[in-house]
Amino acid sequence: MGIGVAKSTISYYKRQKLRIKPLNIDRIAKEDWEWFQGLFSADGNKIVSKDKYGKHYIVRISLDKTNDLLIAEKCARIVKAIGLVPITLSWGNCLTIKVSSKLLFNALSKIRERSSITAAYIAGAIDGDGWIDHGAIQFGQSRVPELFDEIFEFFKQRDIQIGMWTRGDNQKYRRMYIPFSVLKSTGILAHSIKTQRIVNSGAGEI
Repeated sequence: MGIGVAKSTISYYKRQKLRIKPLNIDRIAKEDWEWFQGLFSADGNKIVSKDKYGKHYIVRISLDKTNDLLIAEKCARIVKAIGLVPITLSWGNCLTIKVSSKLLFNALSKIRERSSITAAYIAGAIDGDGWIDHGAIQFGQSRVPELFDEIFEFFKQRDIQIGMWTRGDNQKYRRMYIPFSVLKSTGILAHSIKTQRIVNSGAGEI
């Protein structure tokens, strides 16, 4: 005689199985995934929430609604391409891309091995925490000092001198100045939306 299992229990486990959305990173270019990882490192966060249906693994990337619309659109396109559903939230001048996925949650990290840092990854970080300054890019970071160190090391390994300084009222906040010529020669220009604005404005030398 078999052991009976309530239909409601079977239905519950079916729902649980369906809720785990597959992550198809191979559907996008390697550089797009690296860019997304860099953007997350600069402007993303992860939280786990819980309700009567269980745990929810949330990834959020917060951007500036006035200046980062193209970056948000690229971010959402990548999320859709890998098989997930992005939700765009807007309040004030903040634009947030929100994704519920345990697999994506586990795949993203604020800190990477320095040997794995690429031009596309730095481009994503710049699109998150960089800004244009006189035909170059300034990048500042205090919340994730490891990210700043990773990027600085990327240039150091290539014997590229990058200016760096701290802010007087906050020694933990550091900035680096990345000339247009460096952005171009290292390949960052090809992947960074903010960096390409320098070209579009005519400020960069092609």
